[in-house]
Amino acid sequence: MHLRKKIVMLVVSLLFIFVVVHIHQSIVTDDDPYSIYKQKYYLDGLSHWYNYSGESDLNGPTVSMDNPKLITKIRKKFLLSPSLHIEPYNLSFPLLYDTSMGQSEMILSILGDQKEGFFVECGALDGETRSNTLHFERHLNWSGLLVEADPLNFAKMENKKRKAYLSPSCMSTKPYPIMVSFKQDFNVGKISDYPPGYKEFGYVDVQCFPLYSYLLALNRTTVDYFSLDVEGSELDVLRTVPFEKLDIRTMSVEFVHVKEGKNVLRKFVERKGYVLHSEVIRENNLANDFIFVKSSVDAEINSRLL
Repeated sequence: MHLRKKIVMLVVSLLFIFVVVHIHQSIVTDDDPYSIYKQKYYLDGLSHWYNYSGESDLNGPTVSMDNPKLITKIRKKFLLSPSLHIEPYNLSFPLLYDTSMGQSEMILSILGDQKEGFFVECGALDGETRSNTLHFERHLNWSGLLVEADPLNFAKMENKKRKAYLSPSCMSTKPYPIMVSFKQDFNVGKISDYPPGYKEFGYVDVQCFPLYSYLLALNRTTVDYFSLDVEGSELDVLRTVPFEKLDIRTMSVEFVHVKEGKNVLRKFVERKGYVLHSEVIRENNLANDFIFVKSSVDAEINSRLL
């Protein structure tokens, strides 16, 4: 009985400690829900990569997408070179073969096991979580560009050692570069309704460029796979793309948050010379994407199947 009493007292003590720690953590979180924005690693990344809100000389409708000074600015300040191939990835789940929610599987069904292609992923998050492009990079030796607006996500992505260019910026919703106020919220962060300069925790000023400008800075006009997931701004971004100047072979485009509706988005892309291949949908909004194929690519694939 004496031993049983000791065991009971020990269990009760451990439960008491657990409850106290949990309550303390809750109080800390409730008292300062924005503490993450005060941590040194975040502030260092913010000052290093996002400290340019005062630069307005190359923003606005008078700045063309192919402005030479703009392209030089992107190359010098907004493109981080890929990690060396000899550097090992720093992934949380290195044994996970495909991190996407089905988008990459669909693109592979279209392009086959194409090697050494080129991708652009906008809304790249941390470079691993639900990444639509990591599979192509790791297993098929693709290169590409990862665009991420949230400094918190970008810091994590930089640490993953991706073998692609990284850009601490966002894709413009106008056919010219702009500054925006960005609402940070991990996988659902987005351009806010506030003007640049809005000073609240969880909001950050971010520089945005048109897709065409990024590609000119990389000396690229062909994109084998364009992944676009920007929490509602997808149609606005696509409206800025000079499709006649670029060869974008396949796309996955999230449609669930587009304010004009998924049908408006679909019809717009189809008018630009694309065929709707399929939809990728997963529970809990983990995927709500159209898969588009350029008409010429679709015709080429169909001819091979005959």
